[in-house]
Amino acid sequence: MTENKKQMLLGLGFTGAYGANAKAWKSEGVNSNTYPDIKSDIRYAQLAEKGKFQFLFVGDFPGAVPDDNSHVPSMTLEPIITSTAILQQTKHIGVASTVHTQWNFPYTVARQFKGIDLMSGGRIAWNAVTGSSPKVAEHFGVNLMDSKSRYENHYEFVEAVQHFWATWGEEALKADKDTGVFAEYRQVKPVYLSGKHIKANGALPIPPSPQGQPLIFHSGGSPNSIAFAGRYANAMIGEVWTIEQGIATRNALRQAAIDAGREPDEIKFIAGLMPVVADSKREAIDRHASFMDEKLIQQRLHYIGMVLGIRLTLEDLDHPLAPELLDRVEIDSYSDPRIENVLKVAHEGWTLRDIIYQSVIDFHPATLGDAKETADHLTAWFEAGAADGFWLLPDAYETDLERFVEEVVPILQERGVFHEDYEGETLRENLGVPYQYGVDKRLT
Repeated sequence: MTENKKQMLLGLGFTGAYGANAKAWKSEGVNSNTYPDIKSDIRYAQLAEKGKFQFLFVGDFPGAVPDDNSHVPSMTLEPIITSTAILQQTKHIGVASTVHTQWNFPYTVARQFKGIDLMSGGRIAWNAVTGSSPKVAEHFGVNLMDSKSRYENHYEFVEAVQHFWATWGEEALKADKDTGVFAEYRQVKPVYLSGKHIKANGALPIPPSPQGQPLIFHSGGSPNSIAFAGRYANAMIGEVWTIEQGIATRNALRQAAIDAGREPDEIKFIAGLMPVVADSKREAIDRHASFMDEKLIQQRLHYIGMVLGIRLTLEDLDHPLAPELLDRVEIDSYSDPRIENVLKVAHEGWTLRDIIYQSVIDFHPATLGDAKETADHLTAWFEAGAADGFWLLPDAYETDLERFVEEVVPILQERGVFHEDYEGETLRENLGVPYQYGVDKRLT
């Protein structure tokens, strides 16, 4: 392996349930009687750490109650609680935990994350998102802001948190028994914040962690998201379906960082992937298909017909799409980007049912097959500059995460595109982003 060769980052998309698929609770090997089970959450995190993953990405869906019994709620335990438990039982992997800015207070968020950061030795990140669900806003007794106001509040909120993180001077703590000086309190400087949306005063009496302060993650993909992430984030979690779309999003993110006065390499673009690793493609397709019901298949059948401009019925499910129909499909800049993946799989001659089973219409791209197929996808995207890393969403942690760690990771390491071991003790070191304490003074 070439020394200092750029290597990809890997994170685990963590739902606090049985896997990224909502029906994973029905899969073989899952003990559904233990829901929710923090011991299983910790075990999955330790498995990701065994695979040298740099981080876990913990989402948050407050009060999300399913409409039927086909699946279980995600993230039933509060993300801060879950992250704290995981960090206490791991040694190297970092955790990016989601907290929304519309229904929280800057001082509370600053206190929670800086406390966890110090406790974990510098392995926490805050996934800072605005929150956009009217239903969730009602849970907290908050009126949902319009988009412009949400982001105005978001900018002020994040800067307020970073100001609080830096109120305790980096050299303030002395704890010198001989002189009787515990701290140089002149270095503890309160902040007085008064913005359009945020007003708060005071100091946070917590010293810096080895990485200074928590990292900032952001998940999204809108122009507002990219502008925000370019200014404040160390990593952005995105949804892209083609290499070309990944390159465009990553370039836009890096340009946003430059526009804000930062170095573009300081922010990492993390694309999603749903890997299903099996002994064969047929086995992977069948296992993934077990999580799909007829209602979902019909929905995706209708959608594929719509985006391709082809009239499809249930009678078409068990037949390949005719080449002459595919050749007439026109792709333009306004089409769903997933259409390219639909066409690629359709041209391979699969039946329409198997095309749907391969998740060509889903939240992220999917790879179904042996370990090499997933490794090839990750390598191709990474070497093309479509992503700095990936967050993985396995169907079921019990089977799919373990197979990824045992089978895909060694291939990536052998190719020299994924590290053999952790670079340092902190999440900043392992993500390759610089030390920071307080608001970045370079921001324009």
